Amino acid sequence: MYAIHWPNAILFALLFLAFPIYVVYRLQTISRKLSRIEQQLLDQKRAEIKADNDRIAKSQEPPTA
Repeated sequence: MYAIHWPNAILFALLFLAFPIYVVYRLQTISRKLSRIEQQLLDQKRAEIKADNDRIAKSQEPPTA
């Protein structure tokens, strides 16, 4: 019968629990960064579309004398 070396068993258990927690934390961090980048791109695209719409609306106004 094997004797359990408790310090190693505790260390292994902590690493076994800590690694998945770390992976989930990193995935959440990456997800937040990607969503922030996506939001910035959407805001930029929205601003470009608004500027184009304003330009088109100005070009279609009847000339004022």
